Amino acid sequence: MTISVYGKVPKNPQDRELIKSLFEDLIQAYDKIIVWQPFFESVSDIVADKSKLTTFSTKEELTLEPSVLLSLGGDGTMLDTVDYVIGTDIAVLGINLGHLGFLTTAGRSDIQNIVREISLNKFTIEKRPLLQTEYSFECTGRKYAVNETCFLSTNRGSIIDLEVFVNGKYVSTFSGDGLLIATPTGSTAYSMSAGGPIITPDSKCLCLTPIAPHNLTFRPVIISDHNVIKVSIPNSDNPCKMLMDGYSVFERSGEHVTIRKAPYDWNLVRLQNQDFFLALRNKLMWGTALKSLSGDL
Repeated sequence: MTISVYGKVPKNPQDRELIKSLFEDLIQAYDKIIVWQPFFESVSDIVADKSKLTTFSTKEELTLEPSVLLSLGGDGTMLDTVDYVIGTDIAVLGINLGHLGFLTTAGRSDIQNIVREISLNKFTIEKRPLLQTEYSFECTGRKYAVNETCFLSTNRGSIIDLEVFVNGKYVSTFSGDGLLIATPTGSTAYSMSAGGPIITPDSKCLCLTPIAPHNLTFRPVIISDHNVIKVSIPNSDNPCKMLMDGYSVFERSGEHVTIRKAPYDWNLVRLQNQDFFLALRNKLMWGTALKSLSGDL
């Protein structure tokens, strides 16, 4: 099996040492390692043996061989891999060098065991749905999202009105700061911050989460992921900004956008003894006593 590595430039000496150790293990275990070109340039000075390393900068260069891609960084770094692996069988294993790292599989303390676990096939593949967006106008921006598609008012403090349809049936006009259409994966991201529910990854649904709704009776709505959602942006002096996984796609008014479950999945590597509820306990500190966080009250 050929393995590939994607990452962001390490910011501290400790991470550089961990990356150096990781490459030493990879070089011992694999005959060929494909590294994202910008990342390779940032760490080439700490990789002693480069004879087994080659680089990629496009999806076409990456998808010839690898079945596992190691993502070194945080959740944002993992999301960046989607453009390279979408529509392929490549599975992404996130190694958290950032902060929370909810999507990542391993942390800094796990790096020494990662290569052994993968080489012994001690992992499973977890399939996560993606959102696919179609535009009523010519748009060269992103078309796929792991977490959410987000509509926001561009004028801070101004309400935006968004007409929402599901399978052609009018749902309502959502008035407020904006609206999120989130996947189960995205339910623990922006949607959760906006008051949306936590949804287990295997749930076949999408969530419409209002952002600071003007009418407090607007609540998050969960629908089947077989449904097709249309969001109509009215003509207004307050244009709408649309983002996908935090990346700005457009600012417009008088258009509409169609959102559906993509025909592809995003494949994540999960090591043994890992599950969604373990991540909730560890990373969202479920069940942690308040005294252990802040001392005696």
